[in-house]
Amino acid sequence: MPEVESTGGRDEAEVRPLPRDSDGLAEALGAVRRRAGEYLSEHPDPAGRGGWWAPEPITGAAERVPARLRMGPTDRRAAVLALFSLDDEATGPSVLLTERAAHLGSHPGQISFPGGRVDPDDADETAAAVREAHEEVALDPGRLQVLGPLPPAPIPVSGFMVTPVLAVSGEVGRLVPEAGEVARILRLPLAVLRDPENRRMSALRREGVVVRSPAFVVDDTLVWGFTALLLDRLISRSGWELPWDATHEVDPRRWQDVP
Repeated sequence: MPEVESTGGRDEAEVRPLPRDSDGLAEALGAVRRRAGEYLSEHPDPAGRGGWWAPEPITGAAERVPARLRMGPTDRRAAVLALFSLDDEATGPSVLLTERAAHLGSHPGQISFPGGRVDPDDADETAAAVREAHEEVALDPGRLQVLGPLPPAPIPVSGFMVTPVLAVSGEVGRLVPEAGEVARILRLPLAVLRDPENRRMSALRREGVVVRSPAFVVDDTLVWGFTALLLDRLISRSGWELPWDATHEVDPRRWQDVP
């Protein structure tokens, strides 16, 4: 059976408006962080295996975690910074993403959150996410209001358990892409990401199996895979998701080389 992940947006009456200031943004994302903390405390087994990132958080046995997320215990830890900011009142809140350099051996050319492996010198995943963001785009840590980590999300293809760290900021200041690692920096408005016209399902076919998961197409940029899944869940968990057509598919191979 092809593996299918269903999604498609919530009832429009339930949709919350996007925050208009940094305090509102911090409040909305802080509520997601608190609910995630409660879930992690109440359901540690599925939470530790990616259960928070299922379409609805898994509350039963860890075996119910979708196969595309499920992964055994690992000491390969990484962290990403999910930074939402309000630099421009006209465009509203935006999220910071990067395009990985095309020559990199891992996920070349893909859109991702700033982040990477947790180093021995890092105090924890939060410290690793902030450090990596500083290295990759010269983000000033002093401009951040770090809300804290979310439950980990597995990337079985690379064997890493990745902890997303939520943060908000007013003005992020001047950002500079790290030479050789970051091809460009993207500041994508949440209003654009949640626009139904920009929502897709990526459909990646491998050995007769079709893996479908949320994706976003903004201008000529495709956001898919792990990054898109995290974005989809954060938009949904925050109550910002608009109804969209989940039958509108896109093949990532038409946009870039995918192994």
